[in-house]
Amino acid sequence: MKDLLNEINDRFPVRNSGDEKAAFRAWAAEHAKKAGHTVREENNKGHVNLVIGDPARAKVIFTAHCDTPRRSIHPNLMIPVCAPLRYAYMFAIIVPMFAVSIFGGWLAQRALGEDVSRFIRRGTMLSVYMALYLGLFFLLFRGPANRHNKNDNTSGTAAVLTLADRLPADGKAAWILFDDEEKGKKGSKAFAEAHPEIKTGTLVVNMDCVGNGTRFLASVADGARNDPAFTALEKALKGIDTLVCPAAKASMNSDQKNFDRGVGLCACLPSRLAKWYVPRIHTVRDTVASWENIDTLASALVGFVREI
Repeated sequence: MKDLLNEINDRFPVRNSGDEKAAFRAWAAEHAKKAGHTVREENNKGHVNLVIGDPARAKVIFTAHCDTPRRSIHPNLMIPVCAPLRYAYMFAIIVPMFAVSIFGGWLAQRALGEDVSRFIRRGTMLSVYMALYLGLFFLLFRGPANRHNKNDNTSGTAAVLTLADRLPADGKAAWILFDDEEKGKKGSKAFAEAHPEIKTGTLVVNMDCVGNGTRFLASVADGARNDPAFTALEKALKGIDTLVCPAAKASMNSDQKNFDRGVGLCACLPSRLAKWYVPRIHTVRDTVASWENIDTLASALVGFVREI
């Protein structure tokens, strides 16, 4: 089988700017057309999503975000099933930002001396605080474009296109590569708003960071369990030792959250403290992802589609 994971990673390592994303979509569209599918670009409120097949009549839609993140100085560590540690990690990042910003503002105010009016001193303190906070925020979360995105989300993108390769254009399945997930799931949100019948009534299986891990994890919205196809999906996923959890117990902040019948899939590594986690993403160390993971997941999902 063709290794799309490494082909995309080699040809389109960065999909961040408008031109970079457009070049990738053009290549992906041609690839899907060669497999016999209809393809279109759909502009939803300025976010360009690549739609393969006919989502309006599909029983299941397989999705992934094809944009890549900016570089952070710390990993965007995903800890799906251990909420206390997940919140502790968030606080460990955010609290020092506030502390440094407040201390910097206080120092600036003190440096002006008591002879300066209270209004000027407080204005200076606030200005320095905001400058430090925004500077640290962009340094931590919105750095330069990252050239290393093999797991996040080249792996999910490769999984979607691999499924499109292996499944016929018979209307059972459709595939969407979403834009701007890294900006707050904006591409999928705009698509869901444009297609309320899909938002509420179609099973959406979203793949994000499925390349680096020894076990798959599925975060399942309550609505997905009511879908007629979910029993077959759960059977297929458990056949490859996937940990299937309600979304309330397995946090996965990705595009499936914009759909009532959303299922999020990721691959995790074991940890004594966190139970399961996804490392390295949003950093220069996101260079590890396995084609075998993509192949295994795609094979299970092909079996699922054939059964429904």
